[in-house]
Amino acid sequence: MSYAVRIPSLLVAVMVLVASFWVPVSVVAADGPSASFEKDVTTVTRGDEVEIQVSHSESGTLHIGGDDYGYHLTVELTGSGTTTVTIDTYNSTANNASDYISGGGAKNLTTASLDEPIEPSTYLMNVTIGGVERAIGQLKVTPRGNTSAETHVAPASLNDSDDGISADSLPGSMTKRQMVAKGDYAVIKLNESGLESALKPDDISGGPTANGIKVSMNQLEVRPNHEQETFLATPENGATVVEDLENDLIYVVWDTSDLPLEGDTEEYEVTVTLEGENNSLVEEDTITARSRVELVEPTISIDVHNETTYPWEALQVNVTGETTIAPNSVLEVRARAPGQPFLKLVPVTVSKNGTLSKNLTFAPEDRGLSFPLWIRGDYYDLRDQTETKLELLESDAGMRFVDQETDGTYVTVSEVTLSVGGFVRVETADEEPLGTSAYLPPGTHENVIVEFDRRQLADGELLAVAHTDQNRDENFSVSDDPPYRTNGTNGSIVADDAMVRLEPDAKTPTPNPTTATSTEEAAEQVTATATATPYPVTERTPLEPSGSATNTGIPLSPGLVVVALVVTGLLARRRQ
Repeated sequence: MSYAVRIPSLLVAVMVLVASFWVPVSVVAADGPSASFEKDVTTVTRGDEVEIQVSHSESGTLHIGGDDYGYHLTVELTGSGTTTVTIDTYNSTANNASDYISGGGAKNLTTASLDEPIEPSTYLMNVTIGGVERAIGQLKVTPRGNTSAETHVAPASLNDSDDGISADSLPGSMTKRQMVAKGDYAVIKLNESGLESALKPDDISGGPTANGIKVSMNQLEVRPNHEQETFLATPENGATVVEDLENDLIYVVWDTSDLPLEGDTEEYEVTVTLEGENNSLVEEDTITARSRVELVEPTISIDVHNETTYPWEALQVNVTGETTIAPNSVLEVRARAPGQPFLKLVPVTVSKNGTLSKNLTFAPEDRGLSFPLWIRGDYYDLRDQTETKLELLESDAGMRFVDQETDGTYVTVSEVTLSVGGFVRVETADEEPLGTSAYLPPGTHENVIVEFDRRQLADGELLAVAHTDQNRDENFSVSDDPPYRTNGTNGSIVADDAMVRLEPDAKTPTPNPTTATSTEEAAEQVTATATATPYPVTERTPLEPSGSATNTGIPLSPGLVVVALVVTGLLARRRQ
């Protein structure tokens, strides 16, 4: 074999030999002491707590800082595993390191104690085992940022749940808004920075016990001969502190029930102050955040659509309104018929923009009722602001048309009762229209004159028909104003007929004015008229609404309605 051929074989042999020696060396190194940090760089805001996790195969020592940093802390790591060391940077001025450090074994500060919380900087961290450095990392202490504040509002019912007020329930209940109705909760949302260790939720009134953290509600407008009123955020003043430190949030929840309100509006400013004398983070009193609260009276205004519901309309009432009460507040729409077992209770929730809307549906048997409707709140007296009267009208009509003499240009209907107003139309036996009365308001009318559009030229039997004013324009229209009927859409038309003879010298009687205008009075007069006159009356029963607004008729109850007598074949022919 040639020399050129043997050289590659020799190189291969050398490489195999080297590899055989290298592998055992690596195994020996892996079996030695080891350590590592969970994070290469651990960051904390000055004043907050920080957790440092160290994994170590044997006992060792955690070093933070050094002489060059003016801060050198050592913490013993015992045995093997993972050790979590927690440092409270706000209280790092303590003489004994164990007072602000937990986790690990013995703790020692080899440099002098700090006069102020540990300064913002990047501190070297390492782990030594047997005096040999086995891991390296950094602790980065960042300066405190600015604490910001926002005003929100939450319903007065916020504290009603068994769990009370919590960081979980607050965000979904509150709405960002400076206007707060007296009795609701003003929620001051604080985006805190570096306060989690210093904050004591049960005491944010300033002073040594509160670590100098003070939250106060300050009156802005000082009236003549009055002193500015300031309220500390204490339980006695209605304040509750809720922490959400995982998200760097603090909520100051303030019950405004006992806050003074002069006039319609009272302006307050909520301030978060760090007192330099009692807080290590500042040298002098410093306001770190502020936000406004506009305290107002709990007011509400409503608009009731279909406040008066006519017989041909569906039995639905829409209630809308605006209120200063907090969004997400649950109020109650109440409707009650006095003297009758009738009470409707419907909850309504205030929307995010301070409005409310609710549809109420009534039953057919509720027709004919007149009753109050108002808004009720568990924490507010709203009835005086919202009470309104609802009328669910039913359709009752009665008529008396007697034989008479006329000069051919008019007839007189002796008596007409219309529960919701309308007209009287007169026709010939051949259903040819002769004329229509003027609009008749709800109530009973006597001697109603119907002038003819054309002269009647011969004696004959005429028919008077009661019509509604369904479009409520007080102008008669055949297509828009169908006849009154006695039993819904399939009932008989309310009408009466009379024999009319021509007499050139006949005198027009004087009509009497309307004797009733309210629906209740009209219904009473229908009853009285039915008793005193010879035309038939049926007992009152509930009505169902008409399906349309055409000339097919309107829904009527048979109660107190006078049915037209068909003394001749005239009305029978109309039905056909």
